[in-house]
Amino acid sequence: MSTPLQISGRALHRHVQNALCLLSRPNSSAAPTAPSSPSKKDNTQQNNNAHIKPVFHNRNPRNLELLTIASKPEGYHLDSFEVSYWHKLLVRLSWGKISAEVVHNNGTTVVSASSGEFGIEKLLYRTADSSAYKTIGKVIARRCLESGISTVFCDYKPEEGTKMDLLLKEAQNGGLSLEEAPVYVPPLPQTKGVPTKPWDIIS
Repeated sequence: MSTPLQISGRALHRHVQNALCLLSRPNSSAAPTAPSSPSKKDNTQQNNNAHIKPVFHNRNPRNLELLTIASKPEGYHLDSFEVSYWHKLLVRLSWGKISAEVVHNNGTTVVSASSGEFGIEKLLYRTADSSAYKTIGKVIARRCLESGISTVFCDYKPEEGTKMDLLLKEAQNGGLSLEEAPVYVPPLPQTKGVPTKPWDIIS
């Protein structure tokens, strides 16, 4: 059994060891050393990285759709609704709240907006009146443009003055086109008057 004198001696020994460790560390206040100059190998590697790569791999699948090169699904002749599109605008009314979605042809929702969102609902008097439809039209158009989508397919043909008509007009006023361009088909060699490619810049 250890005595109080032995315990205090052990504590003193630990304090001495900690003090020696602190004294053995290098002085942090010393002047910093100058950075070493890069070697020739590093300079050569940096110069090689600055060159433009001859082969570029496009990792954005939406670029082909923006260039109207990507194919659209054709569907079947007996389909009751149109399926030939890249992005389609869907508007739903559920539980007294209006929501708009832009759906890709693979079934995924790309952009959405709803009057049930906290930031939108607190600015509306009601979530399904004419003002709500107009607001959702503005918001969905703004979010589409921020996502890089400027054209969508829309098969709604509402009557003049209805709530759906107000939503579509506000979306168009916001810069969203409700008609998609057709798929670009390369002309045959014997075609007379080759049409201009849709991605060519005409000055």
